[in-house]
Amino acid sequence: MKSKFEPGDKVKFLNQTGGGIVTKVTDDFIFVQDDTGFDIPMQPEELIRMADQQGAAKMFNATMEEHLKGKGTPLPSGLPGVAPKVTVPLTPEEEIKQLKNQVANLKDQIAKLKKQLSNIQQHNTQSLTDNILLQHQVAPGEAEVDLHIDMLTERPADLTPHEAFEIQMHYFRLCMNHAFANKMKKVTFIHGVGKGILKDEINKELKQYDNIHFFDAPMSKYGVGATEVYFR
Repeated sequence: MKSKFEPGDKVKFLNQTGGGIVTKVTDDFIFVQDDTGFDIPMQPEELIRMADQQGAAKMFNATMEEHLKGKGTPLPSGLPGVAPKVTVPLTPEEEIKQLKNQVANLKDQIAKLKKQLSNIQQHNTQSLTDNILLQHQVAPGEAEVDLHIDMLTERPADLTPHEAFEIQMHYFRLCMNHAFANKMKKVTFIHGVGKGILKDEINKELKQYDNIHFFDAPMSKYGVGATEVYFR
């Protein structure tokens, strides 16, 4: 069955704030690039396609967007609200200082986005309609989640490494949300060893929570490929 979404579609998230542009469509997921530049794997039923602008409004907005990016045909000088663009060459010292300021601003924005993500993960439980951890439950209040990509999708070979990583992180975050919403005691995430990229990213996000403890799972059972998260 052909998906109703296509690359380039503008979409909004149904059960959470935000949205973005569809970058890829597979049989299992719709990949949406948000305003931070990350591709987020979503189910089709989790998305709403935004109506495209038509006619003059669409043409004007496209022209304005190209102009602001320094691309496309220059806008007429008489267009209301558009001032002539004057470019003053920077000295090498000024250019270095400007780049350093941009890097500092980006780091500050990333820190704020991570904090915002942590708050959403902990408090935005209104959109959670069921407990996906029930299928991973191994004891009352405890679950074991295998994040290997072949456990999360039927066609892992169709995904790039980046797409597989985004799916794994998306499922990890979803499980964390459900763990908080359903007052779980412990969740074990099996991430494997590999190059350690998935484990490192999971540990980075876990460090943002104030009300959990996490440790390497017992080597006798999982080797070095799992992390236990305990909820207070």
